[in-house]
This record gives sequence, C-alpha cells and structure tokens, in this order.
Amino acid sequence: MSLTRFEQFMTGFLDNRVPTNLERVHCVCDYQCWDETHALMGWLDRVVLLMPLQIRIFTRGTGNSLDMPGLVFSCASLQHLLLSINPDFSPMKTIISPISINLPSLKLLELIRVELPNDFARKLSMGCSSLERLILRGCELNFSDISSEVLKELSLYDCCLYEQMQISCPALVSLFMRVYLLKNGFSLKNMTSLVNAVIKLSRNRWYYFNDDDVPVLNLFGGLSNVTNLELCLHFPKLKEQLEKDIPNCRNFNNLKKLVVGGWDMIDDFYLIACLLKCSPNLKELILVFSESQSERQEPPQEVSGDVLFQHEYLETVKISHVYGGICGQSKLSSELINAMIKMLGSYVKKIGNVIIT
Repeated sequence: MSLTRFEQFMTGFLDNRVPTNLERVHCVCDYQCWDETHALMGWLDRVVLLMPLQIRIFTRGTGNSLDMPGLVFSCASLQHLLLSINPDFSPMKTIISPISINLPSLKLLELIRVELPNDFARKLSMGCSSLERLILRGCELNFSDISSEVLKELSLYDCCLYEQMQISCPALVSLFMRVYLLKNGFSLKNMTSLVNAVIKLSRNRWYYFNDDDVPVLNLFGGLSNVTNLELCLHFPKLKEQLEKDIPNCRNFNNLKKLVVGGWDMIDDFYLIACLLKCSPNLKELILVFSESQSERQEPPQEVSGDVLFQHEYLETVKISHVYGGICGQSKLSSELINAMIKMLGSYVKKIGNVIIT
C-alpha cells in the first residue's frame, strides 16, 4: 500500500470511527524513505486524541533527528510507550528530542536504538510522575543523571554512557546495567530499596582510550541492601577502580547470592575476598570464567591487603566456564579448580556443595 493510500485509509477510518477511547496503538513504519516515515508519523497526533493506554512504534532510522508528534509525549492516558528504531545502514543513532514531556500516567517506557540528548532524563523526571519501569536498549546516553522517587526497575542493555552518570532512585528494586563506558563512569546513590543488581561494564569498542582514560566508579555505597548481585568487568582498570571503592563498602547483610566474572580472577582474588568479608549472610558464590581465562593454568596468587577473616559458611560454590556467553562443558583444569577451592578455603570456614559447569 502506498503512503498516500495509507493516509487516505487512516483518515477515513478515524473520521468515521465511533469516538471511543483506544486501548493500544501498534505502528510499524518500514518505509525506505525518511521523508515517508516522517509523513506517516503525522496521523499519530489524531490517534493520540483517542486517549490510548499503550503506544508501540517500530520505524526506520537513518541517523537523523526524528520529530515525534508532540501529543505522543503529552498524552494523559498513556501507560506504556515503546519506540524502536531500525538502524538501517547508518552507524548513527536517531535522535529523539521532545520539546517537553508530560505523561502523568506512564508506567513503562521502552526506547530501542536511539540517541538521547543531555536534557532528556530531566524532562522525563519532571513529566513522568508515575514511571515505574525504564528500559533502554542499544541507546546512546548523553545525560549525566537518572533520578526518580518512584522508579522501581531500570534496565540499560548495551547502552553507551557518554557522561559521568549518577543514578539516584530510592524506590528502585531491580537494576540491570550492561553498558559501554567511555572515560567517564557512574555512581549509585540513594538505592535503599535495591534487591537485585546486575552490573556488566566494558569499554566502547569504537572509542580510542588512553591509559589515563579510566572511568570513575562509585558503586558499593549504593549496593548495601541487595540480595542478589552480579558484577562483570571486561577490562582490568575497572577492577582497579572498584578496589578503590572498597572503603565505601558497608556490610551487605542481605546479600545471599553473588556472581563475579569478567576480570582475571585467577591472578588476583583480592576483590572477591573483600566482598566475602562484607557479606556475612552470603549463601551462594558463582565464579564465571571467560574463554581466555579458562586457558590459564597458573594457580591464583595469595591475596594481598588487609582481608584477614573467615566467612562462616557457604552453601554453594559454583565455578563456571563460559564460551560465547553460553555455559558449556568446563575447560578448566583440575589443578586450577583445586587451587581455586583451596584459595576459597582460606576465607570460608565451611563450603557445602561445589559445582563445576
């Protein structure tokens, strides 16, 4: 169907429809021409007047700025908004920059493969007083603060952080961060309700790093109430930054499950030992080794620093070998596994089950 015929169809449909509210709007714009995509967006203003509860938009992007209809960002009834941009062949993300945001009923916002300007988070915080879930996938984030008194779930999948970011959300229960850092890092503050946290950090592969470009991380002060924690770091200097953050550790009294991986744990057990020391009620410890780490045969070195203590009891220790992100048959040598268990024995009085995967 041509764009003209589609517009005629939609105009006729809306003009002759009984004026009742909509439950959901699902829009897929797969036009090759960027101008056609913009034109197709035009009728959304009229649809929004029907006060939908949910709007889902899937469209094509070419690295330009997409002018979404203003009414989409000021719909009083809207509870769920999803915007997904197909990146086409352009390496640039499509910029979404609404003049203002006023969505008082919005509970869930999902944005996929877009670039968000430096004032986006501020507008979101001011205009979305009921927002409980924020999910960003493959986005470029140019703002430095995510603050909310009501947000309960924050998920950042494969996003690039271009600024030193502070996350301050006292009602947040679940945090998932798989992000690429530039030379700036991030900090967690006022996370008193946080229960589940997954933090996976790596460098942006498209960005050139000097040796001095080390992100600053302030995490542990915001993780003190978590029950489940996963930390995965993909270059050693991040581990150095976390070790500098150790003095901010308070006792993780609620922590039951800890997953660590990504850096070369075989060579240096210090950070894991510090986390064990701060987690008196920890029940399950999972150590995840990458393919390159599993090829190492040397035993771990003795931990240096002031971490002389013994954790009372761990119910389960799992040592996992990961290949391509999928757990497979272990390639860790028996000597290396025994050395790891021996090292853990220096800091844990009693270990229940040891599982090798």
